[in-house]
Amino acid sequence: MGLIFDPILTSSAHVPRETLLRETRNVGKANTVWVQTVRADYEGEAEAAATLRQYYDEHQLDVSPQSPFGRDTAGQITEQILNNFGIFLTLFAAMAVIIGIVGSIALSGVLSLNVLERRREIGVMRATGAVSRTIAGLFIGEGLILGWLSWLIALPLSIPAGYLMVQALAAAIQGEIVYQYTPTGALYWLGIVTVLSIVASWFPARGATGISVRESLAYQ
Repeated sequence: MGLIFDPILTSSAHVPRETLLRETRNVGKANTVWVQTVRADYEGEAEAAATLRQYYDEHQLDVSPQSPFGRDTAGQITEQILNNFGIFLTLFAAMAVIIGIVGSIALSGVLSLNVLERRREIGVMRATGAVSRTIAGLFIGEGLILGWLSWLIALPLSIPAGYLMVQALAAAIQGEIVYQYTPTGALYWLGIVTVLSIVASWFPARGATGISVRESLAYQ
């Protein structure tokens, strides 16, 4: 009937069960049992698996896990997969943190240069009655706009980049990895970018509030 893609069972196909049993001469036989539990949580699956194991042992039925990871439940298989990919997740998280820190430093440097170039403007604002809070808010708002623009530009580029990275990782480990884009992750990064932009803008904004009218108007 057709092929099916499964990240765990990489070689599988859909065929009518009766036809398959006749071709393999296994009518009335089975070597795999799939059990759907009422409780879908991790503890419920583990409890059901333990109960079945006890039943099989009491009736002297030799049953072994058929998954490639040697686990009984879907939750345990998922946990094993995450453990196997833990080093990759840690590496990617470290890369994300480093990129965020470098971007924050770059944004802080740009705003610091902006403060130096606008010392006269800051002095005029001071002379006309602008308070420190207003001046700081001006530069923090500018940093937020730059951060949001960078997020908006990176958003459409992250989809093909993420897909290519997943394909490269799958080729490196010689396995199948499913790429799934989640909008929730993009929203999380929007919040992270917002926080980093505010932090990176705070130091230049604080420096701008310390400029006096006399110093700024005398600046050449």
